Amino acid sequence: MGLYEVLIKRKKKGEKITFDTITPDELKQLFITEQKTDKMLAELFEVSRSRIAYKRKKYKITIRNSILNEILLGTSEEAKKINEQVKQRILTKDNINMISKAVTHFAFRNGPIEDMHANNQLTEEDMKTLNKFMVNRLAYIFSLITEERWGELDILLSTTNSMFGHGWDEAEPDDGGTKEFIQWQLEAAAGRDKDSE
Repeated sequence: MGLYEVLIKRKKKGEKITFDTITPDELKQLFITEQKTDKMLAELFEVSRSRIAYKRKKYKITIRNSILNEILLGTSEEAKKINEQVKQRILTKDNINMISKAVTHFAFRNGPIEDMHANNQLTEEDMKTLNKFMVNRLAYIFSLITEERWGELDILLSTTNSMFGHGWDEAEPDDGGTKEFIQWQLEAAAGRDKDSE
Protein backbone atom coordinates (compact mmCIF):
# COMPACT_ATOMS: atom_id res chain seq x y z
CA MET A 1 0.00 0.00 0.00
CA GLY A 2 1.35 3.38 -1.02
CA LEU A 3 1.43 6.58 0.97
CA TYR A 4 -1.54 7.99 -0.96
CA GLU A 5 -3.73 5.01 0.00
CA VAL A 6 -2.57 5.26 3.62
CA LEU A 7 -3.54 8.94 3.74
CA ILE A 8 -6.92 8.23 2.08
CA LYS A 9 -7.67 5.58 4.73
CA ARG A 10 -6.69 7.92 7.54
CA LYS A 11 -8.91 10.64 6.09
CA LYS A 12 -11.87 8.23 5.78
CA LYS A 13 -11.47 7.41 9.47
CA GLY A 14 -12.02 11.09 10.25
CA GLU A 15 -8.41 12.20 10.67
CA LYS A 16 -7.59 15.66 9.33
CA ILE A 17 -4.78 15.31 6.80
CA THR A 18 -2.91 18.62 6.65
CA PHE A 19 -0.78 19.61 3.70
CA ASP A 20 1.56 21.74 5.83
CA THR A 21 2.90 18.64 7.61
CA ILE A 22 3.78 16.80 4.40
CA THR A 23 7.56 16.67 3.97
CA PRO A 24 9.32 17.20 0.62
CA ASP A 25 10.22 13.48 0.59
CA GLU A 26 6.58 12.51 1.11
CA LEU A 27 5.46 14.92 -1.59
CA LYS A 28 8.05 13.48 -3.95
CA GLN A 29 6.83 9.96 -3.18
CA LEU A 30 3.24 10.95 -3.87
CA PHE A 31 3.94 12.86 -7.08
CA ILE A 32 6.89 11.00 -8.63
CA THR A 33 6.85 7.46 -7.23
CA GLU A 34 3.08 6.99 -6.90
CA GLN A 35 2.29 9.30 -9.85
CA LYS A 36 -0.54 11.20 -8.15
CA THR A 37 -1.54 14.40 -9.96
CA ASP A 38 -1.79 17.85 -8.43
CA LYS A 39 -5.58 17.55 -8.75
CA MET A 40 -5.66 14.29 -6.78
CA LEU A 41 -3.40 15.72 -4.08
CA ALA A 42 -5.41 18.94 -3.88
CA GLU A 43 -8.57 16.90 -3.29
CA LEU A 44 -6.85 14.74 -0.66
CA PHE A 45 -5.50 17.70 1.31
CA GLU A 46 -8.42 20.01 0.51
CA VAL A 47 -6.19 22.77 -0.81
CA SER A 48 -5.86 24.44 -4.20
CA ARG A 49 -3.92 22.83 -7.04
CA SER A 50 -1.75 25.93 -7.21
CA ARG A 51 -0.67 25.38 -3.59
CA ILE A 52 0.37 21.80 -4.43
CA ALA A 53 2.24 23.00 -7.53
CA TYR A 54 3.94 25.80 -5.60
CA LYS A 55 5.30 23.44 -2.93
CA ARG A 56 6.44 20.93 -5.55
CA LYS A 57 8.28 23.55 -7.54
CA LYS A 58 9.75 25.07 -4.39
CA TYR A 59 11.42 21.72 -3.67
CA LYS A 60 12.12 21.02 -7.38
CA ILE A 61 9.74 18.05 -7.45
CA THR A 62 8.94 17.88 -11.15
CA ILE A 63 8.77 15.07 -13.68
CA ARG A 64 11.61 16.69 -15.63
CA ASN A 65 13.91 16.83 -12.58
CA SER A 66 13.00 13.28 -11.70
CA ILE A 67 13.90 12.05 -15.20
CA LEU A 68 17.10 14.08 -15.18
CA ASN A 69 18.18 12.75 -11.79
CA GLU A 70 17.32 9.19 -12.74
CA ILE A 71 19.38 9.42 -15.92
CA LEU A 72 22.37 11.29 -14.52
CA LEU A 73 22.53 9.71 -11.08
CA GLY A 74 21.51 6.20 -12.15
CA THR A 75 18.89 5.95 -9.42
CA SER A 76 16.92 3.08 -10.97
CA GLU A 77 17.97 -0.30 -12.34
CA GLU A 78 16.99 0.79 -15.85
CA ALA A 79 19.06 3.98 -15.53
CA LYS A 80 22.04 1.96 -14.27
CA LYS A 81 21.70 -0.37 -17.26
CA ILE A 82 21.54 2.58 -19.69
CA ASN A 83 24.52 4.20 -17.94
CA GLU A 84 26.59 1.03 -18.35
CA GLN A 85 25.63 0.76 -22.04
CA VAL A 86 26.69 4.37 -22.63
CA LYS A 87 29.97 3.73 -20.81
CA GLN A 88 30.70 0.71 -23.03
CA ARG A 89 29.82 2.70 -26.16
CA ILE A 90 31.92 5.76 -25.25
CA LEU A 91 35.03 4.27 -23.67
CA THR A 92 36.56 2.64 -26.73
CA LYS A 93 39.89 3.13 -28.49
CA ASP A 94 38.02 4.43 -31.55
CA ASN A 95 36.63 7.33 -29.49
CA ILE A 96 39.92 8.56 -27.98
CA ASN A 97 40.26 11.37 -30.55
CA MET A 98 36.66 12.58 -30.04
CA ILE A 99 36.84 12.33 -26.23
CA SER A 100 40.20 14.15 -26.04
CA LYS A 101 39.04 17.02 -28.24
CA ALA A 102 35.67 17.34 -26.48
CA VAL A 103 37.27 17.39 -23.02
CA THR A 104 39.91 19.89 -24.18
CA HIS A 105 37.12 22.21 -25.35
CA PHE A 106 35.05 21.70 -22.21
CA ALA A 107 37.84 21.95 -19.62
CA PHE A 108 40.35 24.23 -21.30
CA ARG A 109 39.55 25.91 -24.60
CA ASN A 110 36.11 27.29 -23.64
CA GLY A 111 37.41 28.89 -20.44
CA PRO A 112 39.69 31.80 -19.48
CA ILE A 113 42.16 30.77 -22.21
CA GLU A 114 39.59 31.82 -24.83
CA ASP A 115 39.36 35.28 -23.25
CA MET A 116 43.15 35.55 -23.35
CA HIS A 117 43.10 34.57 -27.02
CA ALA A 118 40.30 37.03 -27.83
CA ASN A 119 42.25 39.83 -26.09
CA ASN A 120 45.33 39.09 -28.21
CA GLN A 121 47.35 37.79 -25.27
CA LEU A 122 47.91 34.57 -27.23
CA THR A 123 48.55 34.17 -30.94
CA GLU A 124 46.88 31.63 -33.21
CA GLU A 125 50.12 29.62 -33.11
CA ASP A 126 50.11 29.72 -29.29
CA MET A 127 46.54 28.40 -29.28
CA LYS A 128 47.36 25.62 -31.73
CA THR A 129 50.35 24.57 -29.61
CA LEU A 130 48.34 24.60 -26.37
CA ASN A 131 45.34 22.80 -27.88
CA LYS A 132 47.54 20.11 -29.44
CA PHE A 133 49.40 19.60 -26.17
CA MET A 134 46.13 19.23 -24.21
CA VAL A 135 44.50 16.91 -26.75
CA ASN A 136 47.55 14.63 -26.87
CA ARG A 137 47.97 14.43 -23.10
CA LEU A 138 44.27 13.71 -22.63
CA ALA A 139 44.42 11.08 -25.38
CA TYR A 140 47.10 9.31 -23.37
CA ILE A 141 45.07 9.44 -20.15
CA PHE A 142 41.89 8.22 -21.86
CA SER A 143 43.88 5.46 -23.56
CA LEU A 144 44.96 4.26 -20.13
CA ILE A 145 41.33 4.26 -19.01
CA THR A 146 39.86 2.55 -22.08
CA GLU A 147 42.61 -0.06 -22.08
CA GLU A 148 42.20 -0.49 -18.30
CA ARG A 149 45.87 0.15 -17.64
CA TRP A 150 45.12 1.13 -14.05
CA GLY A 151 48.65 0.52 -12.72
CA GLU A 152 50.17 2.94 -15.22
CA LEU A 153 47.42 5.49 -14.51
CA ASP A 154 48.02 5.14 -10.76
CA ILE A 155 51.75 5.77 -11.21
CA LEU A 156 51.06 8.81 -13.41
CA LEU A 157 48.54 10.31 -10.99
CA SER A 158 50.33 9.57 -7.72
CA THR A 159 53.74 10.73 -9.05
CA THR A 160 52.36 13.93 -10.55
CA ASN A 161 50.27 14.64 -7.44
CA SER A 162 53.29 14.15 -5.15
CA MET A 163 55.35 16.72 -7.08
CA PHE A 164 52.91 19.40 -8.27
CA GLY A 165 49.81 21.37 -7.38
CA HIS A 166 50.13 21.47 -3.60
CA GLY A 167 49.55 25.22 -3.43
CA TRP A 168 46.50 25.08 -5.70
CA ASP A 169 42.91 25.49 -4.50
CA GLU A 170 40.89 22.33 -3.89
CA ALA A 171 39.06 20.98 -6.92
CA GLU A 172 35.43 22.07 -7.18
CA PRO A 173 33.37 20.05 -9.69
CA ASP A 174 31.89 22.42 -12.29
CA ASP A 175 29.47 20.99 -14.86
CA GLY A 176 29.83 24.08 -17.05
CA GLY A 177 26.05 24.27 -17.51
CA THR A 178 25.72 20.66 -18.70
CA LYS A 179 22.74 19.85 -16.44
CA GLU A 180 20.89 22.95 -17.61
CA PHE A 181 21.59 21.99 -21.22
CA ILE A 182 20.23 18.46 -20.63
CA GLN A 183 17.13 19.91 -18.96
CA TRP A 184 16.60 22.15 -21.95
CA GLN A 185 16.93 19.17 -24.32
CA LEU A 186 14.45 17.12 -22.28
CA GLU A 187 12.02 20.02 -22.29
CA ALA A 188 12.38 20.54 -26.02
CA ALA A 189 11.91 16.83 -26.72
CA ALA A 190 8.91 16.36 -24.47
CA GLY A 191 7.19 19.71 -24.96
CA ARG A 192 6.00 21.71 -22.02
CA ASP A 193 6.18 19.98 -18.67
CA LYS A 194 2.63 18.81 -17.96
CA ASP A 195 3.24 17.68 -14.43
CA SER A 196 0.39 19.83 -13.09
CA GLU A 197 -2.28 17.85 -14.91
